[in-house]
Amino acid sequence: MTVASPTFEEHAVHEDSIAERAARRAARIRGIILAALGLFAIQLSLNAFDTVAKFSFWVNKQGGDAIEIVTTVGVLWIITGVVTGAVGVVQLVRGTSFRWRRALAPIVFLWVIATFAALLAGKTANLTGVLQGTIALAAPIALGAFAGIISERSGILNIAIEGKFLIGACVAAIVASVVKLQLGPEPDAFMLGVAAFAGIVAAAIACALVALLLSWLAIRWKVDQIIAGVVINIGAVGITNFIFLRVLSKNTELNTPPNVAAIKLPILGDIPVIGPILFNQTPYVYFTIIVMFVFTYYLFRTRWGLRLRASGEKPSAAGTVGIDVIKIRYRALLIAGVLAGIAGSSLALASAGSFQMGMSAGRGFISLAAVIFGAWNPIYAFGAALVFAFADSAQALLSILGVDVPPQLLNSVPYIVTIIVVAGVVGRVRGPAAAGQPYDQG
Repeated sequence: MTVASPTFEEHAVHEDSIAERAARRAARIRGIILAALGLFAIQLSLNAFDTVAKFSFWVNKQGGDAIEIVTTVGVLWIITGVVTGAVGVVQLVRGTSFRWRRALAPIVFLWVIATFAALLAGKTANLTGVLQGTIALAAPIALGAFAGIISERSGILNIAIEGKFLIGACVAAIVASVVKLQLGPEPDAFMLGVAAFAGIVAAAIACALVALLLSWLAIRWKVDQIIAGVVINIGAVGITNFIFLRVLSKNTELNTPPNVAAIKLPILGDIPVIGPILFNQTPYVYFTIIVMFVFTYYLFRTRWGLRLRASGEKPSAAGTVGIDVIKIRYRALLIAGVLAGIAGSSLALASAGSFQMGMSAGRGFISLAAVIFGAWNPIYAFGAALVFAFADSAQALLSILGVDVPPQLLNSVPYIVTIIVVAGVVGRVRGPAAAGQPYDQG
C-alpha cells in the first residue's frame, strides 16, 4: 500500500503552522523577559531615591541659556520598570498580534536614561551635545543599514559593509585632499565644499566598484556570499592600512581633507531645545533622513520595491513572471555600494577630519545589527542606529565627566548594547527567504 506524498498546499500549511508556533513561543518568551526586566528595574529603584538625577539642555545654542530637569534615580527606575513591565504584560496577553518593535523605542530610551543617571550619581549632564552627537553618529550606521537592507531584500547577503566603510573613508580623504591642494593655498568655503563633494563622489564610485566585485563573485560565480564578504572586508583592511602606512603617513598633505561642517537650517534651527539638536547637523544627517523616507516609500509602495522584495523572497516565482532577478540584484548591490561609500566618507570628512587605520571601528557590523533589529525596514533600522549611536555618544560624555567606570568598559558600551539588543531582545527574526542563496535565471 502506497502512501500519498503531501501536496504543495499541505506542505505550505505545515510550514505556516510551524512558523506560527515558533512566533507564539517567541512572543511568550519576550513577554516574560520584559516583565522580569520591569520587576528588576523596580527593585533597583528601592535604594536610589536619595540619588539626584540632573539633566540640562541648551535652549538656543551651545553655551547659551539652559533649562534643567531634576528628579531622582529612583523615580527614573520606577518609570522604567512600570513601562517595561506593562509592555511585557501586553505582549503576553496579545501574543503575536502585538507590534512589539514600536514599543522597544520608549523602553530602550528609559533604560538608557535611568542607567545614565545612575552612573552619573548626582552629576549634571547636558544632553544637547549627547543627542546632537547621537544623530550625527547614527547617520553612517543608518546608511550602512540601508545598504544592507536593499542588498538582502534582493537576495544577496552583504556583510562587506565594514570594508566599504574603510575604502570609502580612505578614498574620500585622499581625493578631497588632492582637490583641495589644487585649489591653492587659501580656498574659500565654497571651493572647500567642492573638494569635499569630490571626495564623497569618489568614495561612492569606489565602493560601487567594490559592490560590483561582490555581485560578480556572488551572482556570476555563485561564491558563498558570506565568504565573499569576509574576503572583501579583510582585503579592505589590508589595502587601506598599506596606503596609510606607505603613503598618507609620509605625505600628510594627502590626508588633510576639508571638514564637512554642520549646517543650521533657517527657522527650524531656531526652535528652542529641539533646534540645536535636530536642525544643526551635517549634510550627511539630512541626506540620511531623506534616503530613509524615499527608500521606505519605494520599497513598500512601488512596483520596483515589489520586484526587489520578490527577488529576495521567491526568485524562481519572480523569474516566471518575467522579472529579471539577476539585473535587479546587480542594481541593488550597486546602490548599496554607493550608500556605503557615502557613509564611509562621513567618517573621514565629518567625524575625524582625516583617514586613520581601522577608523570604521566595527560600524559596518553594527549596521548589519541594525538591519536585523529593524526587521529589514528602513525606518526601524534608523531607530536601531539611533540606539547604538546613543550608546556611543553617552560613553563619551561619561568619560568626560569622570564617571567611576573603567574606560575599557565605557568604550565597549556600543558593542555590548549591540549584542544585548540583537541577541537578547530581538532574538530570532525572519529575513528575506532567498538571501544568501544562488539563483540561475535560466
